[in-house]
Order: sequence, then structure tokens, then C-alpha cells
Amino acid sequence: MDRNTKQSQSNILPCVAQQQALTSPVNDAIKLATRARPGQPTVRTPAVIEEILDRIACGEALHAVCQDDHLPGYSTFNRWCREDYDLLCEVDIAYEFHARTMDDFADSILSGGPGSTGEFRRDEARVGHLRYRLGKLNRRFRDKAQIDIVQHQPVILDMGVIQGEGGDGV
Repeated sequence: MDRNTKQSQSNILPCVAQQQALTSPVNDAIKLATRARPGQPTVRTPAVIEEILDRIACGEALHAVCQDDHLPGYSTFNRWCREDYDLLCEVDIAYEFHARTMDDFADSILSGGPGSTGEFRRDEARVGHLRYRLGKLNRRFRDKAQIDIVQHQPVILDMGVIQGEGGDGV
């Protein structure tokens, strides 16, 4: 029993070590992508806002757009959105177009276009993930749910009609 316990623990420990080894680079990548760039002067101009919105609408991720040196950092742009409701509405519209662009990209992958890897399973997985994200971004791309509305009204039963075992008048 000790031998089995030791074997199972020895099998678990490398898995935990592998998870920790993978978690650290992922966390570092997220911190790097969303980092604030202190000391960099960020001037909010209509040209900067327009470039960010255009790139989002064309399918780029916001964190990737904010990596350019001439654009504000991710946290700065999010702060601008929190402080300016009109900008937030413009970003929402840009994400509407982002969803349309990603839908076109998914269709391109499925038809073997430029985004396709040529491997059916991989393309299918990519499109599945894109469709999932589209459902989160835009309600037009969500799975449709059918709702049946049933009205409950009082029914007056005539005891002479209810006959037989089924009680349905037959």
C-alpha cells in the first residue's frame, strides 16, 4: 500500500510542478500585455481614439492594439472608457463590428481560406472557439433558446364528461 501511495504521489508531483511551471509564464504574459507604461505621455486625441476603434473593429484584440508605443496602455484606455460614457458606447459599437469580422474570419477558415491551417480538426476547434467568443461579444451570435409560453386558466370540469380510465371523455 505504501508502494502504491508513493507511486501515486510521485505521479502527482510532476503534474503539479508542470502546472506551476506553465502558470508562471501565462501570468507573466498577461501582466506584460496589460501593463501600465508609467512615464509615457499619453495624450488623448481623436486620431488616437479613431485608430484604436478601427483596429478593434477590424478584429484585433484591445491588449494587442495597446502594445504600440504611440498608443495608450491597456489600463489607460480602460480608464478613459470608465470616465467617458460616449467613448464606452463607441467601443461597444467597435466590438459589434469586431464580432462581424470574426464571423467572416470563421467562415473563411471553414472554407479553406487564408485563415485555414489545412488541418480539419484544428480549423474546427478554432472556429468553435471563435463562435463561442462571438456568442459572448454579440447577442446576435448566441445560441437561440426557444421559450414556450403556456397560459394557465381556470377550467370548469363537468363531472358528466369525465368517464373511463383516462378521464379524457373517451
